[in-house]
Amino acid sequence: MKVWIEPSQIKGTVKIPASKSMVHRAIICASLAQGTSIVSNVTYSKDIDATITCMEALGACIEKKEDRCIIQGCDVTQRNSNICCDCQESGSTMRFLIPLAALSPFKAVLQGHGRLLSRPMDVYQTIFAHQGLSFKQKETIELQGPLQPGHFLIPGDISSQFITGLLLALPLLKKESTLEITEPYQSRSYVELTLQMLQTFGIHIDQTSPTSYVIPGNQTYHATNVNVEGDYSQMAFFGVLGAIQNRIMCKNMDPASRQGDKVILDFLKQGGATVTMGSEICIESGLLNGQTIDLADCPDLGPILCVLAAYSTGTTKLIHARRLRMKESDRIEAMEKELKKWKVDITSTEDTITIHGKPSYRCESPVQIEGHNDHRIVMAMTVFGLCADSPSQITGAHAITKSYPHFFEDIISIQGKVEIV
Repeated sequence: MKVWIEPSQIKGTVKIPASKSMVHRAIICASLAQGTSIVSNVTYSKDIDATITCMEALGACIEKKEDRCIIQGCDVTQRNSNICCDCQESGSTMRFLIPLAALSPFKAVLQGHGRLLSRPMDVYQTIFAHQGLSFKQKETIELQGPLQPGHFLIPGDISSQFITGLLLALPLLKKESTLEITEPYQSRSYVELTLQMLQTFGIHIDQTSPTSYVIPGNQTYHATNVNVEGDYSQMAFFGVLGAIQNRIMCKNMDPASRQGDKVILDFLKQGGATVTMGSEICIESGLLNGQTIDLADCPDLGPILCVLAAYSTGTTKLIHARRLRMKESDRIEAMEKELKKWKVDITSTEDTITIHGKPSYRCESPVQIEGHNDHRIVMAMTVFGLCADSPSQITGAHAITKSYPHFFEDIISIQGKVEIV
């Protein structure tokens, strides 16, 4: 799919979709609970659909309604047959699912597409090898449990998804386990979301230090109803639009959210935008200036923060950005390549991005942008194009279906000139 982007004056109110991170966790916890749970305010996407089909493969019964799921949970420890799960391109789905699939002694095969199976899985490979369990990664991941309780030492600078996967599974083992995270402990906020959802479903985890957890065994997930809050990582695209251009109102957001990507509000304010918190979040444009931004706990914000930096006068430096290279695309390389087509002054190292920004951009002919099969690249470059002074076209724009299928509709609703070609 291609989209044609015209310079636009954006204004209005947009309802931000549900937090994808929280929907993943809510559906998994509900699927592990004994009884029926309802997960409300669900925004469906390819990633969420992948989690649903995988939890169904593990034994849950999930009924999809327009904006909610009705879920009858199952006991994954009693799975008595081999399974095959298609995780699509969802890193969260695959990394959350692996320990759960290993709770049974029966084989599990996990499929993935795009760059998913090239993303690091060494953490699990090491754990399985230490316990004498089978874990083979080639065109698929083939594994066989049962996972045993014990002490787990996990690097904190690769992905918090490994930590979440273990926190979801270890309470279902018969005995206590301990989990220790080595420094630097990055994306800690995502683990906080996991602990919050586990508590909602009746699971108790003791955090004995900033990097240590004790997980009592023989626990039971309890069915409950959950209403999922809006997604700050998706709100960021509209927040940056408002900061560069006009006043934008974002609804369906929780001002007290524990999402790590809520830090986007701080970055917008530090850059010169006005942010007002109330029943809705209002972002108004200002004179934007460069700043230093630490991505250690919010890597998903990387692409759209590159856009904010490009339109901010002076120098912006994004640090601790290395994990952007291990996403659906190498997001540092992708953003550098596409922004340079607009003559943005951008350079990078393995772990940093430096941008010398300015208020406006114009090219003599329409700029041809590649989507890199990455939803966040497509959305970020859409925002850039809307704020520019000349048109652009994005190829591979269908990548948005991974997380935000209605993104272009929402852009059009606030007077964005986007045409699907």
